[in-house]
Amino acid sequence: MNADVLIDFTSPHLALPHIEQYCQWGIPAVVGTTGWYDSLTTVQTWVQDYKASILYAPNFSIGVAVTSRIVELAANLMNQLPAYDGYVHEYHHRMKVDSPSGTAIHLANKVLEGLDRKSHLTTETQHHAIDTNALHVSSTRTGHIFGEHTIGFDSPYDHLSITHESKTRDSFAFGALRAAEWLIGRQGLFTLNDLLEDWL
Repeated sequence: MNADVLIDFTSPHLALPHIEQYCQWGIPAVVGTTGWYDSLTTVQTWVQDYKASILYAPNFSIGVAVTSRIVELAANLMNQLPAYDGYVHEYHHRMKVDSPSGTAIHLANKVLEGLDRKSHLTTETQHHAIDTNALHVSSTRTGHIFGEHTIGFDSPYDHLSITHESKTRDSFAFGALRAAEWLIGRQGLFTLNDLLEDWL
């Protein structure tokens, strides 16, 4: 195949065979398909063996990537303030197939990494008092919402929230194209965070 770079937004069951093929071809690939991250070690091996270039992300909105960095910083600060309890809530259109979204799980893991007092995620509706060590991740599916993610920290004194709202699906295309431009000429397994680090 003759291409400078490939962009893949397909289906989870196709992701791994596609990624292996891209590595064998030696063509840089931007992968927006999720559902394969439990095979990350396998992909790392392919990238090393074939000296390939793969950049993956659960969401290619540059705004989400920046939000992720902000959440990471906020969680580390809130770790010193035990009065604040964290949560993640997301909204998407009613046809979205996964709940919570891959982006919500990604952002929740950033909070989890920063807060020593949280040990695991608890998703969706809770029908009893929530475990104090759990970070609650919840979802709403309605209408035609492109995607909205709120990460909050609540205390008896005040409430802090960080929200990213997608206005159009064009934001994902814009981010994927910027990632593709950045990936050409590089070798390794990357995320959007690597792109942001380079910009900084």
